[in-house]
Amino acid sequence: MIGVIQTVLLTAGLVSAASLQSVSGWGSNPSGIQMSIYVPDRLASKPPVIVALHGCGGTGQQMYSSSRFQTYADQYGFIMIYPSSNTKQGVACWDNHTPQSLTHNGGSDTQGIVQQVQYTLNKYNGDPNRVYAIGFSSGAMMTNNLAAAYPDVFEAGAPFAGVPAACFAGSGSSAPGASNMTCANGQVIKSAQDWGNYARNAYPGYTGRRTRMQIWHGSADSLVLPALFQEELKQWSNVLGVSLTSTNSNNPESGYTQYLYGDGKKLVGYMAAGAGHGGVPYHESMVLDFFGVLTTPATSTITTTRTTTATTTMSPTTTPRTTPATTTPPVSPGGSQSKWGQCGGVGWTGFTACSAPAACSTLNPYYAQCL
Repeated sequence: MIGVIQTVLLTAGLVSAASLQSVSGWGSNPSGIQMSIYVPDRLASKPPVIVALHGCGGTGQQMYSSSRFQTYADQYGFIMIYPSSNTKQGVACWDNHTPQSLTHNGGSDTQGIVQQVQYTLNKYNGDPNRVYAIGFSSGAMMTNNLAAAYPDVFEAGAPFAGVPAACFAGSGSSAPGASNMTCANGQVIKSAQDWGNYARNAYPGYTGRRTRMQIWHGSADSLVLPALFQEELKQWSNVLGVSLTSTNSNNPESGYTQYLYGDGKKLVGYMAAGAGHGGVPYHESMVLDFFGVLTTPATSTITTTRTTTATTTMSPTTTPRTTPATTTPPVSPGGSQSKWGQCGGVGWTGFTACSAPAACSTLNPYYAQCL
């Protein structure tokens, strides 16, 4: 009996040894964000990696304490990354509006997050084909933008109370109280094709597989209006090439409506009746099941010593599945802008005409693009 008790105590001690750790030296960090990581004591042989992104005013530590993903990480052996944005926008929001953040390898927050992923994959022999993102509010917006700009990195995403990729493009800010809140207010309405084009423009020339999406929103959200939920679904249905097959009430529970696209493996949405901003629980098991990480429990025990700070500098490059050339859209001769280039918006002083067959499409008062 004493031996059994000792075994139980040792096992419990092993489980509780893992904790959230601060990491430095993980990449060039173009926008000055921070990195925290949760590595369970037992890892899968090639562990999946999940990035969890906080909302405006939050931190990685706050995101860690407000969800239960780490308890599943203990059981299934995947790694959680909890980045923290800096305060360049005043309230620690993610950069969801600049061309740098909305472009593959363009810099800013999206590239910094991908550098954190690459560091983790390299250090822990992670599976580059099983990288995922989840986020709330500003973090949900970032989840959509990561899916658009880095589909070669993120296999699936789950945004809670987000907006379509590039919805804040050119707005000058993507924080609450910004001068241009047409996106968050649900006033940017586009066709599925247009939204798809904005997502594809984040990585011009990319032809690989696209990030699968599970989208969540509350019907009473007064900060990021519910209309954005349908715009997200329009965008990703076009990008993923799937159509709405059914709308199911009280799924997954009373008060929720499920929007099923195709067989639901690439795209599915859930609208929670009466839920406000932050009122939709993370539904961790459903998210992780959609990601595909709830498989064989972890069996490999970490033997490396835990430290509070990592100092090894890793390469900021990503591990793409395909490697088409990425270039900044050139300005065409003759006073017109090439496809994918900006062609208008408040403060824009460049060309407003587009080279045929592209046409200038207005996303919001601050940004128009040749599509």
